Amino acid sequence: MSNKTFRLTTVFLLLLINIAPVLSQPLVCKPKALAALKPFPKLKYKCRADELDYEQKILKYPERRAAINRYVKILENYTSANWWKADPEELNLCDFRKKSGIFSDEEKENYKNEYFPNLSGNDRFRMISVADPCYQAGYNGADIFLLYRKNGKVYVSEMYDGYFSRSDYGPGIEFATLNNEPIIEMSMIGGGISPTEIYYYFTIDKRTNKTVPKNLFLDEKHKPTNRIDSQMLMQDSEYYGLPPNLQETQIIKNGRLVKSFDVFNLSAETIGNDNHEKFERLTLRWNGKFYE
Repeated sequence: MSNKTFRLTTVFLLLLINIAPVLSQPLVCKPKALAALKPFPKLKYKCRADELDYEQKILKYPERRAAINRYVKILENYTSANWWKADPEELNLCDFRKKSGIFSDEEKENYKNEYFPNLSGNDRFRMISVADPCYQAGYNGADIFLLYRKNGKVYVSEMYDGYFSRSDYGPGIEFATLNNEPIIEMSMIGGGISPTEIYYYFTIDKRTNKTVPKNLFLDEKHKPTNRIDSQMLMQDSEYYGLPPNLQETQIIKNGRLVKSFDVFNLSAETIGNDNHEKFERLTLRWNGKFYE
């Protein structure tokens, strides 16, 4: 499910509309998916009573890091062939309902409003978002892991520690191949009134079989980076003072990196009768090593 298709005035509405077409269809926990389901345990460690849950230092507490290390060992046991064959979305549905059958209207509503989709990917790579009990608990605070299946063994990497978002829909994942090298895209939405699409890129280290950053871009100081941001187009591009018919940022298409793409940044100017923000357009092109 893409979280970049519908253009509305708030991220919340964007996500609700994005999920709505699926929720208008019958949602079903299929018996085969239920049989393959292996629910993820909760990440557990004791929260410190004297800390506010938005404190970044929570991420480095020894008790938390020890709990994450234990959790990684658990994830390494997710080797079931049936689990890897099952569709991640179907596993999410069964993880929520806990029994096979068609969702009731109430279950569909609760799935839409209460379930934070924790599993996505394919039969080779799977990303899970594990709820953090002590960090940003009110904003879907999570640790994000990638599971890589190779020769019947599962290798687990911590892709992003300390995720949180006001959005009800979690981070997305896409895959590409570059010269036989796997490219893994993790995307998320940040910001509020002017939401930002944030993209991170990874590949697999051949020695460790763990994820490592894939630096496809140059930052403001012309240093290699695996991250790029772009303001989200929530109206037609002309609304932001841009040329007509521009599309939102897309870096992976049909399993390949695109040759060029646009990113959008806030300008110092405003536009329109309501003086809303004007965007600047930057086109980046692949030079064989990175985008510039």
